Amino acid sequence: MTGARRQLRTVPLALLILYTIFIGLVTLTPNQLDTGPGSFIAGLLEFLASHRATAWIDYVILEKLANVGMFIPFGLLVSLQCGSHRWWVGWVAGIAFTCLIEGTQATLLSPTRFATISDLVTNSLGAGIGAVAGLLVMSIWPPRMDVVPVDHEVR
Repeated sequence: MTGARRQLRTVPLALLILYTIFIGLVTLTPNQLDTGPGSFIAGLLEFLASHRATAWIDYVILEKLANVGMFIPFGLLVSLQCGSHRWWVGWVAGIAFTCLIEGTQATLLSPTRFATISDLVTNSLGAGIGAVAGLLVMSIWPPRMDVVPVDHEVR
């Protein structure tokens, strides 16, 4: 593997590791994000409710959209890491990861967290969207071929 191709795959791997840790911190800590009065989420819901175009977005819809959005980068980064022939691994890895998260929430974190089929579906959908986006990126932006100088000297 050439230096440029190695670097292209190292960047998504580093981002994938960091993003996986981020998802773990958001989903596997004992307490959920602050949703009480005065929180960021409450402020966002109030803002959305004050506009006609977004007034239909309530907490349930916002949570579903956030679940999809949280797993899009995961699916994208896994597919970029695996390459265009195995782009679908981003979707499968997202499904496996969300099963692990929901299983942990149902068993180890059950007093404070809630595992739901809805989260499983929306997280999986996000990973699938991200994996397809990764395939599109790899199709549109093929890997750079390094120009290797040819030594024409006979030795």
